[in-house]
Amino acid sequence: MENKKDSVKNILMVTAFPTYGAGSGVQVTALANSYLKEGKNVTIITANNRTDFDKIPGVKYHIVPFKSEEENPEIIDGQCDFNYLMFTTHTESTANFWDASLDQIREYEQAFRKAINEEVKETKPDIIHGQHNWISTCIATETGVPVVTTIHGTDLMGFERSKEELQKVRRALKTETDPKKIKNLKEEEEKYNFYIESANRAAINARKIIVISEAQEEEFKRLFPLAASKVELIENGYDTNKFYVDANVNKEDVIGNLVSQNTPDGKIDLDYDKLVVFVGKFADFKGIDVMLDAAKSYEENLNKQGEKVLTLVVGSGQLEDQLKTQAKELGLKNTHFVGRKNIDEVREIQNLADVSLIPSRNEPFGLVVIEGMACGHPVIGTNAGGIPGILNINKQDISDKSKTYVTPVGVLVPMDDSQALSDAVCDVLTGKDEFDKDFIVDYTKKHYSQEGITKEILGVFNEATGTQEKSNGIER
Repeated sequence: MENKKDSVKNILMVTAFPTYGAGSGVQVTALANSYLKEGKNVTIITANNRTDFDKIPGVKYHIVPFKSEEENPEIIDGQCDFNYLMFTTHTESTANFWDASLDQIREYEQAFRKAINEEVKETKPDIIHGQHNWISTCIATETGVPVVTTIHGTDLMGFERSKEELQKVRRALKTETDPKKIKNLKEEEEKYNFYIESANRAAINARKIIVISEAQEEEFKRLFPLAASKVELIENGYDTNKFYVDANVNKEDVIGNLVSQNTPDGKIDLDYDKLVVFVGKFADFKGIDVMLDAAKSYEENLNKQGEKVLTLVVGSGQLEDQLKTQAKELGLKNTHFVGRKNIDEVREIQNLADVSLIPSRNEPFGLVVIEGMACGHPVIGTNAGGIPGILNINKQDISDKSKTYVTPVGVLVPMDDSQALSDAVCDVLTGKDEFDKDFIVDYTKKHYSQEGITKEILGVFNEATGTQEKSNGIER
């Protein structure tokens, strides 16, 4: 989009989650950085249970404070007496919208309304960039400031789940006779109604809705048909200053300093030939259980061919104990859980990797896909959600979800198929499937650099504020 007039100077970003530890948080940070480079004034309203997280110099942070689950939590003035709520899980919070009480939700809503109203009054934003079509974004649309909302995928899952939970509650109410249980069910009914109504109002009242994949666009329009005309498809970008090919990394310094969480001494054997990497939070939709089953197969198969494979599982989350138990039961010798790592550490690991795995059951976009590609290796991902939009660059027919497809930048495999995933890993690591790593890097930078993505988003901001007519878009 070409700006006719750029009147957007002050940007207020609103996210109900921390600016780290999950894909949406990483994206918020990358966007805020790029807005600064475009000469914008940036404020971020963000939920957190601590104040000492990494911040971008020049960005104003307004923390909506919650109480950590740690033994000695930081005391923050005005904090809610529970941890910040998630759709799935976060590295520093197991609290979620489904287990929260109605009283907690009322407190949650009040905390975000206070923060948003304060920043609207103080910073006088030209635009509010809401993250997720949910409660905080709904509140933002009540301020009178134009709102552009980015859909991240878990919000759509949350909307669907809210409708399902509401139906369960209503069925239970039809047969329940215990007054105390009826009272609890009534509160649950009110809670889920609130979620659904908040999401609907957020979608209807936003000026523009940004979706990050074709699959997500289709899903959003199905769930919120009245807001379908507002949708703009703009894929996520990555920070080219954070993810790039780094020829200076070596496994002794990087892998040698990692601590395995599933070996007695914490050491990782550096005598390996190939490195497979997974990076992400430990949530069910990430499909890590499928990857571990696949690791059992490809470790054995490649070992027979004289290739020793090391697999690193980077991240953490609610399913951690369950996944570590699975790995132990499978007898995985060269698969190591190494915990959550910061961006610089992830980049170094990605630079040593021969392939990244994205075995998701439902991946709204897949930021780790382009981050891995930016570091110079192919990616194996499932033919689901936003992953095909990134990997299928030659637009081949991939409609048969039971088949494996090789593309110039990676491989698409069927969802929940550990054998297909294992076969793809073997084919990539043995060279049966060949890739031009320079091409992968150049393609990723050309199509997904944050600088280009940000210019598109700023164009949408100008449309939303009425300072730019809609164009036919630009080629990336």
